Amino acid sequence: MAPLNDLKILITAAEAYSALEEAVLDAQTRIDAGFRVFDPRTPLQSERARRIGNTWVDLLVHKLDQGVQVSITLTDFDPVMRAGMHQGSWKSFSIFAGISEMSDNGGLLRAVVADHPARVGWGPRLMLRPAVQGQIAGTCQRLNAMAEEIHNEAWRCMPLFRELAVFQDGQLRPRRDVMVPMMPVSHHQKMAVIDDRVLYIGGLDLDQRRLDTPDHRGKSEQTWHDVQVILTDPARARSAREHLDHFLDECAGNRPVVSPPGLLRTLSVKRTRDAASLSPDVTDTGIMDRHLALIGRSEHLIYLESQFMRDPVIAEALAERAAQAPELGLVIILPGAPLEVAFEKDDSIDLQFGEFLQAKAVDMLRDSYGERLFVGSPAQPTDAGYDEQGRQLLHGAPIIFVHSKVSVFDDQAGLVSSANLNGRSMRWDTEMGIEISDPAQVRQLRQRVMGAWLPANANADMTCASVQTVEQWRQLAEINAATSPRSRQGFVLPYETEPARKMGLPIPGWPTEMV
Repeated sequence: MAPLNDLKILITAAEAYSALEEAVLDAQTRIDAGFRVFDPRTPLQSERARRIGNTWVDLLVHKLDQGVQVSITLTDFDPVMRAGMHQGSWKSFSIFAGISEMSDNGGLLRAVVADHPARVGWGPRLMLRPAVQGQIAGTCQRLNAMAEEIHNEAWRCMPLFRELAVFQDGQLRPRRDVMVPMMPVSHHQKMAVIDDRVLYIGGLDLDQRRLDTPDHRGKSEQTWHDVQVILTDPARARSAREHLDHFLDECAGNRPVVSPPGLLRTLSVKRTRDAASLSPDVTDTGIMDRHLALIGRSEHLIYLESQFMRDPVIAEALAERAAQAPELGLVIILPGAPLEVAFEKDDSIDLQFGEFLQAKAVDMLRDSYGERLFVGSPAQPTDAGYDEQGRQLLHGAPIIFVHSKVSVFDDQAGLVSSANLNGRSMRWDTEMGIEISDPAQVRQLRQRVMGAWLPANANADMTCASVQTVEQWRQLAEINAATSPRSRQGFVLPYETEPARKMGLPIPGWPTEMV
């Protein structure tokens, strides 16, 4: 396959945000974007952008003043289970409204906050009603405890939650006369298109929380390792922009589902009649299908970097390929713990189910590959701080949170997307990605993403598509685990399955796509 034109592989926000800012600065006619999270208050990173102002507010006003059209679709969230993120999306929307007023060309800005129209059926909603009411009560308590000004601002930015609560005697309380519209599916894409020419795509949203550098020197809870790519490709850029124009209608069932040419996607459609359903209609599984096809052709090394390894379909395909290809090695990089578990000490039932699925998948792969498998997690080469404990630590060091979604198969293909290796990303949520198939660019991708975890003096063989690479990674990780944190080389440590197995909880009847 022909190489992608002007392809740049961007590691962490330090590289990605600057590249996106430069592309936006060069925009002549239009900027189209779809993000799960996009906070215009995010500080600008590139020197050129900082000459315009301090934040994305300044940059977007500057482009509107130049007559550039800006269209962005943000994700809305379930107002009960993800109340804080629901509030965050509408806060961003209010800032976009202010940006529009700051420019004489404010009419060129179109910002939309969109939920996925799929809903849980009436039967499960009735069964889950007590638990949902408890969640609503907890959010009411959180809002009631806020200072008046902060409370009023939060309440203003929670339009769907406002339908579920009522003021009584000066306090917010759950309403008992409404059936909560449970929203099981999300738009999870992270992409931007500039002038139907430049495409920016991968796993990274935009806000200050995600600001990190490849050396990950901040506090553990401020680390955020991610991968994005940017390329100049009018055909793929137009395809991505057309997806942004139409995907909401596709999800609503108002338009035929047509996979975007040159790109990979996950997309589901709301069910019209199914009182017992927890799930949408699965319609586009391009990202999963390509993973399965490439797994089935791999001979030497598969490298996977993901926030989760929970999908039984992917895990079973990998296990089956282990028997078919005796020289195939597998390296998987995962965060030491889910974000909410590590930094928020959350042990909610969905996280327990997710940990059960991940421990089961990793155990299956260890049985299938044996010594040909290495599962690792990164941690900072520094001692734990006094306030760090529990699963925020791995082998005595603060974890680095892995959010990237990269899969590399020998020298034949690399996939960079917004999709995790879980059922939700593979079959339910709206996800977008791209395949790199030129062998030289595949090697470049593998060397960059693997090299991000290795010491500067690492042997070049440690990024080769070879089963021997697995053993080299294992040796490095085991040496690091046996060494004091400040003396470790690179970031790689063995992934610990036991904490996930201990926390994990099987839930019969729950779709694996829920997590």
